[in-house]
Amino acid sequence: MNARHAFKLLTSVVAIASCLGSASAQQVTGVLGSPSATTTLDGKQLPPPDPKFGGVIKEKASESKAWWAPRVVPPKGAPNVLLIMTDDSGFGAPGTFGGVVPTPAMDRIAKSGLRYTNFHSTSLCSPSRAALITGRNHHVAGFGVVGEIATGFPGYNSVIRKENGTIGAILRDNGYATSWFGKNHNTPFYQATQAGPFDQWPNGMGFEYFYGFVGGDASQWQPNLYRNTTAIFPFEGKPGWNLTTAMADEAIQYMKQIKDIAPEKPFLVYYVPGGTHSPHHPTPEWIKKISDMHLFDGGWNKVRETIFANQKRQGIMPANAQLTPWPKELPEWDSLGFLEKKLFIKQADVFGAYLAYTDHEIGRVIQAVEDMGQLDNTLIIYIAGDNGASPEGMLNGTPNEFTTFNGVPVPVDAQLLWYPFWGSDKTFPHFAAPWAWAMDTPFKWTKQVASHFGGTAQGMAMSWPGHINDEGGIRRQFHHLIDVVPTLLEATGIPLPEMVDGIRQRPMDGVSMAYTWDKANANVASRHTTQYFEMLGNRAIYHDGWLAATTPATLPWELSTKPAPDVITGYQWELYNVGELQAGDPTESNDLAASMPDKLKQMQDLFYAEAAKHDVLPLDNSSLTRWNAPKPNLTGGRRVFTYSGPLTGVPNSGAPSILNKAYTITAEVTIPKDGAEGMIVTDGGRFGGYALFLSKGVGGIRKGKPVFLYNLLNLKRTAWAGPELGAGKHTIVFDYKPDSPGLGKGGTGVLSVDGKVVARNSMDHSTPITFPEDETFDIGSDTRTGVAMLEYRYDVPFKFTGTINKLTFDLGQEQVTAEERERMQETVAKARD
Repeated sequence: MNARHAFKLLTSVVAIASCLGSASAQQVTGVLGSPSATTTLDGKQLPPPDPKFGGVIKEKASESKAWWAPRVVPPKGAPNVLLIMTDDSGFGAPGTFGGVVPTPAMDRIAKSGLRYTNFHSTSLCSPSRAALITGRNHHVAGFGVVGEIATGFPGYNSVIRKENGTIGAILRDNGYATSWFGKNHNTPFYQATQAGPFDQWPNGMGFEYFYGFVGGDASQWQPNLYRNTTAIFPFEGKPGWNLTTAMADEAIQYMKQIKDIAPEKPFLVYYVPGGTHSPHHPTPEWIKKISDMHLFDGGWNKVRETIFANQKRQGIMPANAQLTPWPKELPEWDSLGFLEKKLFIKQADVFGAYLAYTDHEIGRVIQAVEDMGQLDNTLIIYIAGDNGASPEGMLNGTPNEFTTFNGVPVPVDAQLLWYPFWGSDKTFPHFAAPWAWAMDTPFKWTKQVASHFGGTAQGMAMSWPGHINDEGGIRRQFHHLIDVVPTLLEATGIPLPEMVDGIRQRPMDGVSMAYTWDKANANVASRHTTQYFEMLGNRAIYHDGWLAATTPATLPWELSTKPAPDVITGYQWELYNVGELQAGDPTESNDLAASMPDKLKQMQDLFYAEAAKHDVLPLDNSSLTRWNAPKPNLTGGRRVFTYSGPLTGVPNSGAPSILNKAYTITAEVTIPKDGAEGMIVTDGGRFGGYALFLSKGVGGIRKGKPVFLYNLLNLKRTAWAGPELGAGKHTIVFDYKPDSPGLGKGGTGVLSVDGKVVARNSMDHSTPITFPEDETFDIGSDTRTGVAMLEYRYDVPFKFTGTINKLTFDLGQEQVTAEERERMQETVAKARD
């Protein structure tokens, strides 16, 4: 380069530095102003301001000089990032951490990198996910609880504030291709409709591509699936299609596409499958494979002992660790009868198959990275679960999770009717709560319980060839989900920005784990010295190897009928010296609260100091107050809903709710001369809901009959039907009145056509709390699954072949007492995550 060109380059660097930040903090390639020039950012402001034009503009283009702004790229050597987190997998579930279910993909990452045995979540999934993608504590990120019970306080409103820019936004603005595959339960429920706004959807939070579902869970056979913000239905007409495989296919294609088009551009793939959250939906091949291994035949007590022995043998737990006792509130395996054991083994086999299947598909994604030649340049973090294993199947499990949400336990003999179909699309299953306790071995408690490691301990493996020099090593330093983003920023060389989209950023709460990658640091003290935990009133504080925790006042697998204790004075506290490396009491077995009151008081004071600092206050262990607290709502206060024609994919938050009230549905339709069939309006599906439609018929018989069908949680269906409609305009009315005020009360419905009553029928019960959250409100067709089983059965999408001129819902006042909601809502709210 001659002196003249060098001077031009220097002046260009100075010019762009004045707009993009300090030149010393940036890496520039090529001649600035040329089309091929690139630059990194100092990260002070994202996106960066437009650089000052560095060329020359005169009257004639021939006398002017063009100047191109440099393309923003990440720092040299910045790796691809594959960030994986499964759902509802307890610490002791995966084989990598002592579990009986083989997880070879996670084993692969652990063997080529590190296993972290003292890594923690928040105890519920959407709070954990908010913490993971922001690097801030979950209350700071707005997710002190699940969105369904959000309240108008900064720590509980289910809104990730602009001051908490996500890892997606930071890496995107620094030149990464960013994507999100799988579960999204961080969009406020009232924004999860086609009406938006979309700034709290993955695309609006910095993830350029989204392929996944919105909400706490979804069928893997017929999910509420989106590509970016558009609902898609790739499963229609494809028996055997499963999201767990389709999601892996989509992620693999995305990575290949990025590298084919822009080989030098690194990617962030945030990969969060639905497994192993209920519904447990593996393929039949995986159910057979795991069932044939007889992993769970000995029952939950024996499985727990086996897991703990494996953990000792593998070095997951130190030699001094003790297995915590089995709780008296859960049955011992040997106390069960033959049919109970048969059912519960089936439940666990399907759960195990789902775990193995999920890990297998994750393994395909990892293998694709290697096949692309990118494995050595990819930092892979694989977190087993976003909280402890889930007890929300209640004591006996359920073939339909929405029975739990509605407070309806299903007896064992009734569940056995679904035994041959367990895990198929005919079920929405969950296992019995004792299995959850076993999957959280060696700890006490389960998902929802933030005060104990059974709710918060997660196995985590991390690999980056050439940067982690202790392959197969184990790390016992205390760490938390909020440490992932700081780790990624250190690995990529990208600083935390001061401003994102004009908003000054809050500092990260987490610390980088990169110091643990060096073998020389295997036993150094953790740099994460203090961490609070809080969820639904249960709380704890960790500090320098000590942990103080409240004793849970309710059981997470039961619908509590007793009032919650005073949130400050009504809880007992426990104290443990959990240690960190080889010493201490890592399983919280030896409560020292009585013998060390001064230490306990010191820890309690520290909790409240941290709570004040991180938006945890005001503490609240209520359910009714929070559930009923005013929230932004698209449907709140509306009694009349009018629609002008076909509309599909509206989640319950944007749909008229007919629960626990009188209602009238009026459909004005036109029937063509050759008759019509198809869906007029529906909400729900196979596992609960309703539909108003014209029957399909069989062989031309019974076609075109107006039918209103009510599906009570797949337990009982009630139908109203009239005669076939002839050509022309008709008005169909279904009017329902409950017999008495209250949750889930029965009532009488009347179906009329053109002012004439054609059917009158009654039902003893109705759905008390919720229709399936992964189903939607549809007009003119039926997406996902149908409400009918045998009588009036149809195949989705069952499009209406007439014309819907107008559809009206006229809703009465909700007829529910405060006491009834208090008995029902707490477990429902927690389970929906």
